[in-house]
Order: sequence, then C-alpha cells, then structure tokens
Amino acid sequence: MEIIIRGDKIEVTKAMKDYIKEKLKRLDKYLENSDAIRASVVVRVSSHRQTVEITIPLHNFIIRSEETQEDFYAAVDKAIDVMERQIRKNKTKSIGRAYSNNNG
Repeated sequence: MEIIIRGDKIEVTKAMKDYIKEKLKRLDKYLENSDAIRASVVVRVSSHRQTVEITIPLHNFIIRSEETQEDFYAAVDKAIDVMERQIRKNKTKSIGRAYSNNNG
C-alpha cells in the first residue's frame, strides 16, 4: 500500500509516520492487491486536539475515517479501528450480495 502522509499546521515526525504506516499494515489482510492501493493521511492540530484523517479509495467504494483526540496515537488507533470495521462490513455485504445473486 502506498501511503501519503502530510501535516496541516504540524510537522509530521518520522516516529509519527512510522506509527501510521505500522497501523495501516493491519488493513492489508482485508485488501486484495494492496500494492495498487494509495492511502492518504492528513494530520491536523487545532488548539490541543489532534485530528487524523485517513482516506483509501478502493475499487468500488471509498473508506474514510476522521478522528480527533487529545493524543495523536489514540486518534490514529481509533481511525484505524473505524476503517477496519468499514472494510469488514463492506466485505460481508458484498459476499452476502454475491451469495444471494447466485442462489436467488
């Protein structure tokens, strides 16, 4: 997966980039042909709150998550959890559709 990380009013450190990349690896098991997928990550700061926005356009839908927390790492964890849930939900939905189309 190609990961593009940029900061909005914040400099994204190497440690922050490494953490994001490590967490995004969790999604690889759900995505087929993950080498062709491009994830876009934007890190923002307003006052003391960190916002992490992750967008991954896939073949037939876009998964997106935006989380705001006091702690950057907590925001990344929560955003990845939301994305994982979205992917699982869409996978089971498309599997259910395929099953009902074949047996309907």
